[in-house]
Amino acid sequence: MANTLSTNAFISLNDIINNFIISYTGPGKLIPDSKRTEVIFHARRCLQEFAYETLKSKFTIDDTAMPSGDELNLPKDFVTTIEVGAAPIGNVPITVFTQVAYTGTAGAYVDPGLNNFSIDYSTGTMFFSVSNTSYVNFKLTYLSNALTTDESAAIPKLAEEALYACMVYAILANREKTNPNLLQRLLIEKIDKLERSKSRLIFTNFSE
Repeated sequence: MANTLSTNAFISLNDIINNFIISYTGPGKLIPDSKRTEVIFHARRCLQEFAYETLKSKFTIDDTAMPSGDELNLPKDFVTTIEVGAAPIGNVPITVFTQVAYTGTAGAYVDPGLNNFSIDYSTGTMFFSVSNTSYVNFKLTYLSNALTTDESAAIPKLAEEALYACMVYAILANREKTNPNLLQRLLIEKIDKLERSKSRLIFTNFSE
C-alpha cells in the first residue's frame, strides 16, 4: 500500500487543501463561503496544470517483508528512487541500500552486490542482493510522474504557493458576481507563481 508523509521538501495534497480552507475561506476571507468538496475539486484541477516534468509527487511503499525472489516490479508511475531499504528482524535500524548500475541482460536476474539494488529500466524491475538476515519493513520511496488525485500524494513545497494562487482564481472565476478587476489581478498572480515554481522545480533534484 502506498502512503506518504510530509517532509521539509514536500507537503501532502491533503495538507494543502486544509491550509487553503483555513487561510482563504470563511467570514472576512477572500472566499467567504466554500465547501471542502469544491476546494478539493479545484486543487486537483490545478495540479493538472503542471507538466509532469516540473511537478513530481513522492510516494512511499511499505511492506512487511522483502519482495519475493529479491526483485520488485516497479510502479507504473515510477520516475526515480529517493530511498530503498529494509529493517532486519530484531528492531535494528533500517538498512539503506545503495543503487548500482544494472549490468544484466534485459529481463534476466542480476546480483548487484550485498545490500545494493539495481534497476532494469527496460522491464521496470528492481533487483536486490541482501545478506542471509531476514528483513522486514521493506520501504521504497520514489518520485512519481502521475498527477494523482490521491490526497496522500506529497507535492513539492516549491509548488505550494502556486497551487494556492491557482485555487483562489479557479474558485472565484466560477462565481457569477466576482469583481472582474479582482479576477484579472488573481489571474496575473496565478500565472506568475506557476511559472516561477516551474522554473525552480526543473532544477531541483529530489533524489539527493
